[in-house]
Amino acid sequence: MKFISAIARTQRSIEKGACYTAAGLVFIMIFPTSVDVILRYLFNAPLPEIFQLTEFMMVGVVYLAISYVQALKDHIKIEIVTSWLPKKAQEALDLFGYLVGLFIFSIIAWQSGRQAWEAWVTQDYTMGIVQFPVWPAKSILPLGVGLLCLRLILDIMIGFQRLLRAAPDSHDPIKEDA
Repeated sequence: MKFISAIARTQRSIEKGACYTAAGLVFIMIFPTSVDVILRYLFNAPLPEIFQLTEFMMVGVVYLAISYVQALKDHIKIEIVTSWLPKKAQEALDLFGYLVGLFIFSIIAWQSGRQAWEAWVTQDYTMGIVQFPVWPAKSILPLGVGLLCLRLILDIMIGFQRLLRAAPDSHDPIKEDA
């Protein structure tokens, strides 16, 4: 259990760093968007390609924070059907969900990682007035989803421990760091 707690603490600190980076991207997005709106409506002179730049940053906002949201268990979860089930059955369903999520997001991480590498190798840029490199946004996706996969592996390990443990939840390494 100490080993899992140590992994959970390390994972949590990495997730917090990624989440702070995502928050920083939101903060950075505010300025060019605000300038673009002011220039567009007051002077009829919008900044070129700002919409595309904010689209690229939005990838970081979403995918850098996705693992941290999973750590907090704040993803959308419909409990109307499962709330009447016994605690062990709910934990088994959560574990099943983590396994399915790990399978799906592993494929997403793998395929998006391949595409990010291809964009890096070919030095792929957007077409337009301002040419932005595509590889940074494409690299953030597998990074964030890979972090989510690591979180799901940790959740699976903890879920198996909870299912095998006879006593009710008395120690949760995830909630300690929250």
